[in-house]
Order: sequence, then C-alpha cells, then structure tokens
Amino acid sequence: MGIRRSTFAPAVRAAAVYAAVFLLATAAPAQAPLDLGDWTLEQESSTQTFTIPAGTFVEPGGYVIICRDQDQTSFESYYGVTLGSNVVFLRSSNSAPMINGDETYELRNGGGATVDGPTDAVTTTRRSYHRNAPETLAWSVVNETPSPGSGVEAPDGVFSGMVISEVTDPDDYTYEYVELYCDQDTGSGNLAPLIGGVDLAPASPQAGDDLTVSATITDTDGTVSAARCYYRTDGGAFAYQAMAHTGGGVYETVFPDQPGNVDFDYYVWARDDESAESTAPAGAPASFYTVWIQGPGTPGRVVLFDHMHDQDAGTGGNWRVDDNHPDPYPAAPTGETSWNGQLSSWGYELYLAGHTIRSNTAYFSAALLADVDMVVIVEPQDTFSAAEIAALGQWVYDGGSLFVVANHNASDRNGNGWDSPSIFGGYAVPHITDPVGADSETFCGALFGLHFHVKDEGNNSITGTFTNVTGDPQNPVIHGSYGDVSAVIYHVGDVMSLWPTANPHLSDVGALISKDEGSPHVAAWSRYGDGKIVGFGDSSSCADGTGSETHEDNWTEVGSDNREFFLNASEWLLDSPGTGIGDGVPHTLGLELRAHPNPFNPRTSVSFDLPRDAHVEVTVHDLQGRTLRTLHGGVLSAGPHSLVWGGTDDAGRPLASGVYLVRAAGAGLLNFTKVVLAR
Repeated sequence: MGIRRSTFAPAVRAAAVYAAVFLLATAAPAQAPLDLGDWTLEQESSTQTFTIPAGTFVEPGGYVIICRDQDQTSFESYYGVTLGSNVVFLRSSNSAPMINGDETYELRNGGGATVDGPTDAVTTTRRSYHRNAPETLAWSVVNETPSPGSGVEAPDGVFSGMVISEVTDPDDYTYEYVELYCDQDTGSGNLAPLIGGVDLAPASPQAGDDLTVSATITDTDGTVSAARCYYRTDGGAFAYQAMAHTGGGVYETVFPDQPGNVDFDYYVWARDDESAESTAPAGAPASFYTVWIQGPGTPGRVVLFDHMHDQDAGTGGNWRVDDNHPDPYPAAPTGETSWNGQLSSWGYELYLAGHTIRSNTAYFSAALLADVDMVVIVEPQDTFSAAEIAALGQWVYDGGSLFVVANHNASDRNGNGWDSPSIFGGYAVPHITDPVGADSETFCGALFGLHFHVKDEGNNSITGTFTNVTGDPQNPVIHGSYGDVSAVIYHVGDVMSLWPTANPHLSDVGALISKDEGSPHVAAWSRYGDGKIVGFGDSSSCADGTGSETHEDNWTEVGSDNREFFLNASEWLLDSPGTGIGDGVPHTLGLELRAHPNPFNPRTSVSFDLPRDAHVEVTVHDLQGRTLRTLHGGVLSAGPHSLVWGGTDDAGRPLASGVYLVRAAGAGLLNFTKVVLAR
C-alpha cells in the first residue's frame, strides 16, 4: 500500500489547501519575483494538465493568464483590455483549461505539492468565476463579467501565495482562461519554505524494513535553516528526526528496522532563516501522511471465483473474472479490461488490494480449498454434488469465507432445468415451476441460514432500487473503506429469508439490505462455525460490461452503490488473520447481540448496542420459531442496553433445558443469537 493522506480532520486539510504554502512571518524587504517554472495547472475532471514553462516569473501582486489557444494580442482585443506589465500571458495550446462543465482546478509547484485548489466546480451556467479575496476558500463572485489581469483585492496583510483567482468560459472556447494571482507582500513580508515531493520508500513496507522519508525543501527569499520529519506508530505521540540535506534541495531521514502490522504516520516540517515555518501536508499535525507496514504472517489472501458450474452459459453475460483458468491473464493487469469477464472489475480491485485471484478447474474438495481464503460463487448453472456441499460446509466451518450471488427464479441459462436459487438450495429437483413441497434444502439455507426464494415463495423475480440498509453506523459492509452503501439496484433478482435455527453451528444470521423495512432481504450475512458468509440476490449488480458477452455496466451504475457493497463485503469476508482459519474481524455487524453467561442457570443477561433511538423488539423463541417470551417491545435510546431473562415464558412458567433463540430487531437491524438453558 502506497502513501496515503490521513482522512483525519478533513476541515483542517480543506483550509490548508488554500492557505498554508506561503505564510506571513516577520517583516522583510519586498519579495523577489516567484519562479513558476515547471509548476502545473491541473484540470481534475478531465485530467488536462498545463505545465508552466521554465523561466516564467511573476511579481508579488502580479497575475498569470493561461489562455486555451489564443495569442496575447487577440486575447486583449477579444476582452477589450490591455494587460499590465505585472501580467504574464501564457498560451496552453489546448491543454488546460478545457471547459465543458463541472471542472475543478488545482495548482501544484515544481515539487508536486498542492499550492492551491481544488477549486469549486465551474458549471458553465455563468461566464466568470472570481476569487477576489485570495484567503477565501470559494469563489467570491460568479457573474458574466471577465476581468483578466485585475480585480483581486489590494494586499491586506494576509498573504496566501499563488492562488487561482479567476476562471472564465466565453462563447468562443479558444479564449477560455484561468487567472493566477501572486498574493505576496509587495513591500515587506517573508515567505515560508516550500515543501514538495514528499516520498516514502519502500512504498509498500514490510516488517523490518528501513523507511526513508525524503522531500524537496526550498526557500524563495532566503535559506532553509532546519528540516524535520515528525513520526509516530499506531496513533501515539509524534516525535521527530532531523532531515539531512543531500543536495539539490532534497532532504531525507531514515527510520531503521520498523515493526510490522502498524500504521506509520508522518509529516515534514521546515523553518527558514527568518523563522517562517511550513509543513507538508498543510495543517500538520492535524493532517499527516500514513502508510501501513505489513507484518509477518499476514500476506494477501487467496480469492477463488467458481468456474466449474457453467458460469459461462448463455449469451446475456458471463460470471467469470477472466477466460483464462485457473490464473487470469495477464498476471499483472493494468485495468478492469485487462481480464475478459463480467467480474473482471471485482477481481481487479481485489488484485489491487494485494490478493491473489484465481478460478477453479476442478470441483470443490478439501484439497482444492486448502489454501483458499474466500470463495465467490456467482449464478451457478450446474448443481453442486453432495460431496462439494460437504466440502464447502466444512471449509466455512473451519474459518473460510463464502460469497454467494444468485439470480431470479427461472434464470436457467444452459437449459438443464436448474437455476441458481434452486442450485443454492441444494434440492433434489429444481423448483422453478414446482414449489418445494416435501423436498429438503441442503445447501445455503440449511447450512448458512440464507435461503434464496424459489417457486411460490414470493419476491423471487424483482427489479428496483433498494435503500433499506442496516442502520448501524459502524457496519463495515455498509460503511466500509470503499465507501458508504445507501442503495443497490436489481435488474430482476431474488431475495433471501433468514433461517437462524437451520443448524446448531450458526451463531449469527442478519440482514444487510432489505427489500422492504425488515424483510425480505436482498443482501444478508451469517456466521457458521468459525466462518463467514455473505449472500446477494442479483448477479447483474456485479456485472461490469467488459466481458465478451454483451451486458450492461451495473458495477458502477448511476444511482447505485453496487461496487461499494461488493468490495466492502469482500473486505469484511477477507479480514481475518492467516489463511482460511480464524476470525479476527475488528468490526461486528448488526446490534452486537450477545448473552452472558451462556450456557446459563437460572438467568442470563441479553445485551445489545443500539446505533440510534428506535423502537426495539427483543424476543425469545424455540428452535421451531415459536415466540416464548417478549423481553422488550418499545422505544429505547441509542447506546448499550441489557435485559435479563430468567428462563421463563410470558406466563412465568419455567422452560426446560435446551437451546433457545434470542431475536433483536430495531433501527433497521436484525440479529439472532443462541442461548443454552442448563437446569
């Protein structure tokens, strides 16, 4: 994992973008012109970049005009102005700006450090966007009046350095321009050191590595008198090491033999000969850089996408990562289209996270699963044998993670009479046109408590946008590192019912996203033994449109968080120490329902955490699902709660020894846990 900026204190960072590169210190002679050579203006919405030519200088209080594709004479004639001697005119020759709507701009110095921006977006609904007060964070005026080379307020004692002061989008696109303003003291003042090109090597450190932090530090009106790198591990207090000047404005320091499995946080500080100081990133120590140091014994995981159950059947799509098996080709993909499959984006993003991606060329067995951490099964078209189901069940029980994705009823792509809901049921015969009747489920519902609906069970062929997500603000699937999930979109899919009493090895079964408030569910999770399972009801939601068969790109479909859901869920499933064994998940899902003591006699305490004020129902059931006791039914405030159950039913009669199910529902969350009464 490379360098990343901490997301801590975003407000501090936002202010720092505009304010903290050039700082006012003590009085000093008038500032010399600023060398802008090799600075860049970046148009972030379309990746257009203009590099300012070497030898470009701007005076304090001066302007730089970057015009899209006209010379200065034509520019002055078009706008009816004569640019002053304090204005530098540059022609970008169609690099930047290139305004089409919603552009934002960022200015970087020659060392790559952000000097100003990103700006607010230019929507093109008005002609000109002005920032008349350089120290402000947004456009001061948005109007129809361009003012190239003028309009910024006179120096007011607060100096912001180089700022993006105007963007204008005229009728003739060749006259588009971005204006920069040098907000420096024209009579006195001192510029703080410039810090850019901050780098950490190696970029993806391992335990025992020596970490080298380097940066380019210069001072435009004096000399650099001191440079330091402040650092800490796992959120402790910052200490610092001096950075040595190695030549050419480069400073560096080495942190030897670093431990693993820790966050290494750091920032660079510099002071000049007139005591002006600056940091990178701006706003440090509230903002800082951070990198994860990988520890021993925790390599990237192995993710196996099932390809042995005719996932290529039909012409409306395929459910593979690549058409090369077992290892996708090329081994080092450069983008989602490097691999040929509708699941290539999913696989590629897991590859970027450091995981090994492959698909199976043999049926599931203990030997096949021995080094696998997560199995992904998307819309199988051929059934799983009893031996395969047994192997998968034992593997999950021992700590494996399983992600199953179905499709709607009657989605039989290869014409063999089976569809994925019936296949995931593990039935003796398919139930596309005939209800289950006396047939028995043996797979996902029976083992993992996640039952996909088949014939006559309702909602087995639905389309829509589903927003009934679990309300837990700490849920790692709904609020994971890939982003928040507020909605997923189905293009004809299935739902699940939760079967928490399916077998004694289930410790938790819960909903992630529901069709309606409470049930049935389009996404759900469970724990079986030491393993974890996530289920989802529509394969089209993870199709990216990049395979050889035609399919829409629903992976990043507008109005959905499909991508975020699948990647957050994968991250949760893969978040465990070691290969295939154990459960080191740092986050829990749902209400964190638990009972202690368990087993118990004569009473146990049922505890749960409520993320917000809500109506909550807590009930006790036997393994046939009959309600025996209501422990609570009413509104509770956010926070931890505990209820005592004394092993009696609602009539006060003592219940016999045995296994009982406690159900808690509230705040859009649903959890079950088992308790054992041992009289």
